This record gives sequence, structure tokens and C-alpha cells, in this order.
Amino acid sequence: MTDPYRLLGVPATADDETIRLAYLAAIRACPPERDRHRFEQLRAAFEAIADAQARLSHALFDTTAPTPEDVLDALGAVFQPRRPSEQRLRRVLGEKP
Repeated sequence: MTDPYRLLGVPATADDETIRLAYLAAIRACPPERDRHRFEQLRAAFEAIADAQARLSHALFDTTAPTPEDVLDALGAVFQPRRPSEQRLRRVLGEKP
């Protein structure tokens, strides 16, 4: 699952009411009749962070692998792709130095 905070468009410090209002706005914009898959994603995201106990549980026990978009968002604008050094390639490939 993608990050529920990002999916609902709320910060990680949002309170219950802010999350609920963001969820209601999101399902108004994308009702189940229009896009069932997107609606189910929004519902799952809301259930994952709906209250303080759910947010704590999500923070402690969420073990889903991040999507490439999640990784790129976490890296932000500071990430600059570059060619790896020969030493790093050798280490990754498991060769002895």
C-alpha cells in the first residue's frame, strides 16, 4: 500500500478530524461508481490512520514494501543520480578487493 498520509493528502501530524475531512473530500471527488479501485485505496488508507491507535499501529507494524514513487518522494529533490564508483560496484557484486 502506498503511504496513506500521502494518498489522503494530509501531513503525518494531522489529527482525527483533519484526516476524516480529507477522506470525505477524497471520496466525494472519486466515488466508487467512478473508480472502484481508487475508492478502495482511499478507504484502506483511511482505515489505516483513522484514529490515534490506528496511526500508532500503522507506524509500528506496517511492513508493506515502498513503491518506487514512495522512495523517490522520500529522497526528494536532493537525490542526484550518478554513476557508482568501481569500488562500490565490486562490493555490490561480491568481488574481493
